Amino acid sequence: MSKIWIISIFIIMILVISPIISYSQPLSATDATGFTLSLSQPPNRIISLSPGNTEILFALGLKDKIVGVTTYCDEPPEALEKEKIGNVTEIDLEKILTLQPDLILASSLTPEETIDRLHELNLPVFTLKSETIDQVIEDIAKVSVLSGVELSGSALVKTMKDNLKKITDLTQLIPNQQKPLVFHIIWHDPIWTAGSGTFINEFITFAGGKNVAEDIQGYSTIDFEEILRRNPSIITVIKDHGKNEENQLYQFVTTDNRLRSVTAVKNNRVYLVDSNLVSRPGPRVILALQYFAQIIHPEIFGEYQPK
Repeated sequence: MSKIWIISIFIIMILVISPIISYSQPLSATDATGFTLSLSQPPNRIISLSPGNTEILFALGLKDKIVGVTTYCDEPPEALEKEKIGNVTEIDLEKILTLQPDLILASSLTPEETIDRLHELNLPVFTLKSETIDQVIEDIAKVSVLSGVELSGSALVKTMKDNLKKITDLTQLIPNQQKPLVFHIIWHDPIWTAGSGTFINEFITFAGGKNVAEDIQGYSTIDFEEILRRNPSIITVIKDHGKNEENQLYQFVTTDNRLRSVTAVKNNRVYLVDSNLVSRPGPRVILALQYFAQIIHPEIFGEYQPK
């Protein structure tokens, strides 16, 4: 047999075997609970148990492999067309079994008993519990590995890191005395705000502001007297808190007599932000940060123009 034939056969064998070699090693990652999931091949039927997870899957180009989502998964709009398996806290296990998933993405919103039951049923469940922007980026990378789209994941991660750096490179140059006091309001009866350990706190800090509630842990109530004493120069309030209450919170902040002396209200610096955008641990966290940067420092980032 000639050398040319031997080389040709060798090349053909490589081409035939290479797809098999690509997944000869399990697709493996460790989730937020410490559980390591290993898949023998990329999943073809994926179920998402939270809106943030659904956004991650779409951003990774996996929309055709999604067979089930929650009733709260509405972004991107195509997610509304997917089969529903319940809401984020009430999951229909029978429906999940019927859909025969080979990857289930749970979240911090998924009840622990539901996750435990999925494990008991030997279903491939992987739990994401991001609490920071860096953790969101890390989780996106993990999902891309498990799903066999690591190249797409690497590209998305790089874009997110690059955009994050573009913002923080500018805001870290801002002197402390030029960082406005920012107060975020989630609800008004009683008033709820976001302290340290929340995405909101990171958005405010990375965007060049000071969270007046940074001494509060997590999401908590705050007294009117404290708001007046801390006197924020910027207030952000969430919109779409309920189907018929889109502007109710904004109207409260801008018209309540008790808040008229607050600098943010006097200077008309009260801004509506999308509640889903600023609360979901997914690829849009960088967009949320960009909006906060525009709100806090329009002289650097341009006027706030949410789309």
